[in-house]
Amino acid sequence: MSRQKIVAFVEPSFYGVSFVKVAYDQGSKVIAIVSSKENPQKYGYEGIYHDLIVADIRDEQALYEAITNSDYNGQLDALIPATDYASHLTAKVAERLGLKGVPYEAALKSRNKDLAREAYEEHGVPGAKFKKVKTYEEAESAAAEIGYPVVLKPTNCASSQNVSFINNASELKKAMTAIVDFKVTYMDFKVREDYLIEEYLEGQEFSVELFLKDGKPIFSAVTEKVTSPLPYFVEILHTLPTSVYQEEQEDIINTAVSALKAIGLHNGPSHVEVKLSQKGARIIEVNGRPGGDNIASDLLVQAFGFDIFEATVNYYLDLPINSQPSKRRASSIAYLTASQDGIVTDIQGLDQLQISANVIRSHISVKPGDLVSVARSSDDRLGYVITVGDTPQEAKTLALELIQKIKLSYKEGAGNTVEAPLDLLETRIHT
Repeated sequence: MSRQKIVAFVEPSFYGVSFVKVAYDQGSKVIAIVSSKENPQKYGYEGIYHDLIVADIRDEQALYEAITNSDYNGQLDALIPATDYASHLTAKVAERLGLKGVPYEAALKSRNKDLAREAYEEHGVPGAKFKKVKTYEEAESAAAEIGYPVVLKPTNCASSQNVSFINNASELKKAMTAIVDFKVTYMDFKVREDYLIEEYLEGQEFSVELFLKDGKPIFSAVTEKVTSPLPYFVEILHTLPTSVYQEEQEDIINTAVSALKAIGLHNGPSHVEVKLSQKGARIIEVNGRPGGDNIASDLLVQAFGFDIFEATVNYYLDLPINSQPSKRRASSIAYLTASQDGIVTDIQGLDQLQISANVIRSHISVKPGDLVSVARSSDDRLGYVITVGDTPQEAKTLALELIQKIKLSYKEGAGNTVEAPLDLLETRIHT
């Protein structure tokens, strides 16, 4: 009888909880390395782990010592990052422990957009013009050289936090003031004091969901994206597979794979952001993990029957990986966002979100009395609905119809209210 596998996950949260579920269901002994004993309940995996190790997940040495001083020293079969922010630290600790993992330098470049941009440029991967800056004076010079409009963004954050679309020097100064004051991101990770000024690329945005083996994709799929109206970049609709530019999928996938190779990622899962410009596919960013926003946990499973979390756990444990699609359908997720800042007084249309053969799940977190704002980052989204269809267009159309039936009323001034339908999607959608 074979020994039970022992798998440790560093700070399971959001998409990373799916890793825990897979390993637990497979019969592995699941160890969660967490910054707080409260986190299993906070992130939704209470009852599906076997032991906790409390450690400072922001510090490589602290992670290493927490493991080596535990009962599991020398016993782990895998150490897997279950949050994006600790992926490079997990990779370094795995190297020190002699465990399989993503190369540290590759994980570091995946986490830091400036290092990734430099690698793309070095290896000839098509992308945006960019400059790394620290001060407004440097940013102003970089923007003038690149040419407005530009995008300003942190180098080591996620979820569109403090990502700004900028038309002129006045807007740049305001955005730089805000980004310099942005010191701490999720899970108390420090925001680096290096920022990127990038060329704004026009075009349809996609993500590529990939699983590589020795540098070659054994699974790939292209997700169509819709983002909120400028000046923000909040993702408000995903459709998998894409319903648009289907003839360009090979170029999109090849660009994503070339970006992964440029930063040294040759094995395992990835979620790569790409824009299709007039000159072809251009890389936006690489994430060396499964896609969030329910793409990996729901859309991939509904559309193709492919569990990328299971494939990843099996990769780390040297078990067989089944990458062949068992379905050929489509799935979409549409997000609810506020059309204005204010206090919600009433919500209509929730009764439309009935589970059916084509509505998989919905979750609406807003309620009357909540203070809401126009979505500036993913944290400002108010709920979602997930649908399926025989074609991408069918799944997308249904998701949009349902989310647009939800109407929020807002308090304005001294008790006045205004009803505001969710119409911002209509200006960003390809039909």
